[in-house]
Amino acid sequence: MIAACVALAVAAPPPLSLVDLLHEAREKNPELKAAQAQMRASYENISAAGALDDPTLMVQLWNAPVDFSSVPVMVQLAQAFPLGGKRGARTDVARADATVAEAELAARAREIETQVTAAYFDLFLAERTQAVDDEIENVLKVLLQSTEARVSAGKGEQLELLRAQASLVQLRSNREVAIDQRKSAWARLAALLDRNPAVPPGPTKPPDVLARLPDVTTLQQRAFQDRPELMAARARIASAEAHERLAKAAAIPDLNVFVAEMHAFRNPVGVSDFLFAGFQINLPIFDGSKNRPRISSAQAQVVSARESEHALRNRVAAEVAAIHAHLLSEQHQIDLHHALIPIARKVIGTAEASYAAGRADFVMVLDSARELRMHELELAMHLALYEQRVAELQRAVGAELGLDESAETGHEKPH
Repeated sequence: MIAACVALAVAAPPPLSLVDLLHEAREKNPELKAAQAQMRASYENISAAGALDDPTLMVQLWNAPVDFSSVPVMVQLAQAFPLGGKRGARTDVARADATVAEAELAARAREIETQVTAAYFDLFLAERTQAVDDEIENVLKVLLQSTEARVSAGKGEQLELLRAQASLVQLRSNREVAIDQRKSAWARLAALLDRNPAVPPGPTKPPDVLARLPDVTTLQQRAFQDRPELMAARARIASAEAHERLAKAAAIPDLNVFVAEMHAFRNPVGVSDFLFAGFQINLPIFDGSKNRPRISSAQAQVVSARESEHALRNRVAAEVAAIHAHLLSEQHQIDLHHALIPIARKVIGTAEASYAAGRADFVMVLDSARELRMHELELAMHLALYEQRVAELQRAVGAELGLDESAETGHEKPH
């Protein structure tokens, strides 16, 4: 007996905690790992973008006589120096690209957290559906026994017995759908966590609503500051402005400085060592056909980046307002169903007693059982939707709003 209990304890998977699953996703999700590597690569490019080009070393046989009576060899070292703020502009472009990569990582992390939450509460809803169906099955079994007794005593109709049996079969069919939904939700969750979906999950925890939710204006202001996509949009504006400065700097010549030394081997007479130094610049003379179009193009990109950021702010404000409204609606639905379920339980208890005493008809009991199942499942659905809406709102705002708290402090309310 003890060995069997130990084996059962080992085999039973531990309960699933949303907080732990979110931490696990942040550490193990392959998409996040790829985005983190991309961000690191972008930041490594910043210093390289503003660095000087490598100096050039040139060795040449210079002005040698055809009989090689002397062998003059020149060694030249040259270094280019971009002027007009080109190096700073290139550094700013690379820095903006790195900021975009960082913002995209943050946005992807929020999206993964939203998907984990959605899968987790789909799993919770499927489990709750199975539990409710188990509870209603017990009610229907009692109803079936009462119906059999009434039919045997000649007080009930055979049709009532058939309908009770059909309701039980339909309930078991619904349970199979819930089992399939549970498997599907776990498969999605396991993929996000980089887990083996063949290993069965533990039970979920019932959630609760947040004690306090900021108003929509406060949430919109936080979104304007913290939303990763807006951070990326601002970085793209900075990148476009840096490209504009780079285009304007193209009208300023670059400086190329060189120094050289020549030694004449086998030189019979005269000086054998010579020193050369100088500089050269490019001549940006094609202003109308090359530089001005580049500047105009860069300026248009700045306008495009700014207007895109403006449009994104409008979409974010609308998204936050819509999700906030949905969240309040779900909270109201949860409160209403917490009030409805105790009434539905009293109704079914009274209907069962009245039916057994012959004071109520079969349809009333069956309808009462169906209503109780509907209210129980709708409560579970609204709880799941509420938590998923919280996750969506956190993604829309780009900041924590208490999803961990509501998921971990939830409890089954007695009805």
